[in-house]
Amino acid sequence: MEISDFKELFTYNHSVRQNYIDTFKQKLLWEDVIKNREIGWLSLKDTLLHIIWVEDSWINYSIHDLEDPNRPFPYSNYDSWNAISDYNLSSTLKINKYLSSIRLKDLLKPVSRLNKDGIRRTTIVRDVLIHVMTEELHHRGEIIAILWQMNFQPPDMGWLSVMKKTDPIWVL
Repeated sequence: MEISDFKELFTYNHSVRQNYIDTFKQKLLWEDVIKNREIGWLSLKDTLLHIIWVEDSWINYSIHDLEDPNRPFPYSNYDSWNAISDYNLSSTLKINKYLSSIRLKDLLKPVSRLNKDGIRRTTIVRDVLIHVMTEELHHRGEIIAILWQMNFQPPDMGWLSVMKKTDPIWVL
């Protein structure tokens, strides 16, 4: 993958995530968002926060050889849409700044992280970026499944429409 591919994929994920946050904020009751849905991170809110935190933790901390002060993540501190939106915005701005300065050789930089099992594992930036992108897609699938169970149509997340990759532009 080229640097431009990573930038474009993160632009896509950030756009889709913001669209989900905006749609949820407008159309779902807070009680529906915090309800235990028996999924990996229990609620829609915590799954969304997990997506943001994984990206924040890996890119804004681990890649820079920093320990994340938010481990374990304080899900209960986020009790409003404003808190979630602010966290998403601050994390995304830092990530976009990092991606704007990344060079091809940076993709091979080692990244070391202490996991929950107490073992420090090492990989490279390229694989961290791929991990973070696929992690978001995985958990977005969980969110979509819950929305379908609620008879709620998920926001559009199609690559072609979100990234305006058709001529004429695909508008919903």
